[in-house]
Amino acid sequence: MNNRKIDTIKDYYDEKLSKYKSGPKAVNWRDKKSQLLRFKKICEIGNFNNKKILDVGSGLSHFYDYLKNKKLNFKYIGVDISKNMILESTKRIKNRNANFYCLNILDLDDKLIYKLKSDYVINSGLFTVKHKINSDEWWKLIQKMIINMNKLSKVGISFNLMLPTVDYKEKHLHYQSIDKLLRFLRKKVSNKIIIKCDYPLWEYTCYIYKYNL
Repeated sequence: MNNRKIDTIKDYYDEKLSKYKSGPKAVNWRDKKSQLLRFKKICEIGNFNNKKILDVGSGLSHFYDYLKNKKLNFKYIGVDISKNMILESTKRIKNRNANFYCLNILDLDDKLIYKLKSDYVINSGLFTVKHKINSDEWWKLIQKMIINMNKLSKVGISFNLMLPTVDYKEKHLHYQSIDKLLRFLRKKVSNKIIIKCDYPLWEYTCYIYKYNL
């Protein structure tokens, strides 16, 4: 996928930030309640206390706030392709254990892997909005992102996806078959997989653990 198409995603979120300034809607979530529920499910992959967390597509780093409110000790890295999102995060959060970088993890090299390597790598909502990109291309991007998230993790990765069994579908969103996802994960990533769709949203959360644990 070329950079121009990736830029359309960045522009989509930058427009939300420009319109709403702060809060869940500024990162394209409907409300705080559903955003926090997603964070809760993301965290069910394991114990984040005294761990290093990489948040891919971190937006305004609300996940950092969620962990902080849980009174956990942790190191946090937020990465996003939007410079505006990263700038807002750095203005808002002043903590020596929190670092923010404007980058795309599709462009990994050994130096970047060393810099970003974390116990857990997560994303919440990153795979949901494909905007004007067709579903086949978006699925290829998701696969590459998952592979690179796995490269950057020591323990495991956690992310969410929309269920295909919804009441109606919106053209700018991506809906992912669980069967197709599992076939890819088992072939390319890991057999140590948990999928949860036990919460009242039209989506599921996936946890993938490293082979050597």
